[in-house]
Amino acid sequence: MKRKTLVKIHVIATIVAMLTISTFFALSLAAELRGDPDLIKTVKRGILYALPLLIIAMPTLAITGNQLARNSKNPKVIEKKLRMKFVMINGIVLISLVVFLYYQSHFKVINTTFLIAQIAEFIFGLGNLTLIGLSARTGLMLSDKLRSEKNT
Repeated sequence: MKRKTLVKIHVIATIVAMLTISTFFALSLAAELRGDPDLIKTVKRGILYALPLLIIAMPTLAITGNQLARNSKNPKVIEKKLRMKFVMINGIVLISLVVFLYYQSHFKVINTTFLIAQIAEFIFGLGNLTLIGLSARTGLMLSDKLRSEKNT
């Protein structure tokens, strides 16, 4: 595959991942702040049903990133690769939390256990948004679309 095509796919996967995670976060936060159990259930169902979008975007992001990086020794590229390992670990935790929160809200009760899991989901979700955002920023610097701190 041509580099230009890989870059386009990588950028699209990054945007889809960030928008999806942001949407999940915002909807969950709004439902929790409202405190309406029916709204919480609806949001958790929507997130579970939309999860395949993220399950496709994240590996696409990683695969295209690895293909673009190849065997680069650039410290910025090495940083991005390290961040992606943490993003993937967080992603596995987040998938588990999505399924648990859906199950808990629909077949059990929304209680302290649910709230603790919800807080964990917020923390891991923000962590992934931060890591992906930092990697996107580094990618823009590497492609000279954004000046690094040294050049400003």
